[in-house]
Amino acid sequence: MKLYRNIALGIVDGLERILEKQEALRPTLSQILKQNRKWGSRDRRQLGEAILDIIRWKRSYTNSADLKVDSKNYYWNLLGTWMITKNMSLPNWEEFSEIQELKIIWPLNPKTTERKIKQSIPDWLDSLGVESFGESIWEKESQALNAVAPLVLRCNTLKQDPLTLQNRLIKEFDIQTIQSKEIPETLVLEKHIKISQNPIYLEGAFEIQDENSQRVAHWVNPKIGDIIVDSCAGSGGKSLHIAALMQNKGTIFALDPNEKKLKQLHLRALRNGVSNIQTSTTDNTEFFTEHHEIGDVVLVDAPCSGLGVLRRNPAAKWHMNPNKIKALEISQQEILQKNAPLVKKGGALVYATCSIFPNENQQQIVRFLESEIGKEFELIKEETFLTHQTNSDGFYLARLQKK
Repeated sequence: MKLYRNIALGIVDGLERILEKQEALRPTLSQILKQNRKWGSRDRRQLGEAILDIIRWKRSYTNSADLKVDSKNYYWNLLGTWMITKNMSLPNWEEFSEIQELKIIWPLNPKTTERKIKQSIPDWLDSLGVESFGESIWEKESQALNAVAPLVLRCNTLKQDPLTLQNRLIKEFDIQTIQSKEIPETLVLEKHIKISQNPIYLEGAFEIQDENSQRVAHWVNPKIGDIIVDSCAGSGGKSLHIAALMQNKGTIFALDPNEKKLKQLHLRALRNGVSNIQTSTTDNTEFFTEHHEIGDVVLVDAPCSGLGVLRRNPAAKWHMNPNKIKALEISQQEILQKNAPLVKKGGALVYATCSIFPNENQQQIVRFLESEIGKEFELIKEETFLTHQTNSDGFYLARLQKK
């Protein structure tokens, strides 16, 4: 496989923006591709694969090729190392002049290499993993978090049932899926394909959503006619799922600080045939005063480190650090405290993150239950879903009931 220079320039630009300037991975990829609309599907796929691979294995590549992090050509050197691991010939470009191809050892020997090098993770994350889970479990989990995540669909049961969707995908587009044994509306594709422009998707028959993410709506467990508050709704993936489980009957209040995301939610709701969602920004203080004890269930899908979804966003391990996580912990507790009064007596508070670490999860629930308003609640159940055990994104879920 050949790498053209314009694609190489795009890859290096992306690496610099994501790793050095700390820009978000997916929006950066989208911007680069929008700026180069003439690129073919092969070129676009190659750029995405290279950037994800290099970010995922950055520390391993640096060690394998003995790269100098402070070199002005560091990102070119990472790209060249990636090419060699893919058995691609290095072009005779000046930017690759520092790479000593014959000295590169790949794959790394797992028996002689430290886990933090072998699994390409920062020191602090390796220490946190061992502290949280012990050596044996963290060894398995750190490895699983480097795998390529499957492409997973959520059948929109407002439009059709999962079996009908499966049959349509096979008959109309020769797309094979496997239905989850645990969540009926979850369909896992047998291979990665571009599906966001598929006509069945555009008509609202399914969403792209990881299986463990789909568990959240089931932990909310909405009943027809319920009032649900989704307090960190984003662009609405979980609100839409909850609406389908409620059969569009009842009310969902979807809250988020970002108005653009709420506008995206409205568009997605139209495509999904969802009509029972009302939106509001979280800085609307009137909402909280006017809706005291209104919710049958309040969902707090809290902002978090994202360290449970490293398969999909490996940049998180380089963007995060212990200080940033401590700031997130403060925010998570504030959101719990702010939204707890929305739960009516006998109602439920569901807390969710896509982190697997106790400091953002179990410890937050303990702090909440020890607080003044938390004393009105009791913990019903909680569970951490690890990637190596579920072959799905890492998630934590807790369900509390108001006394």
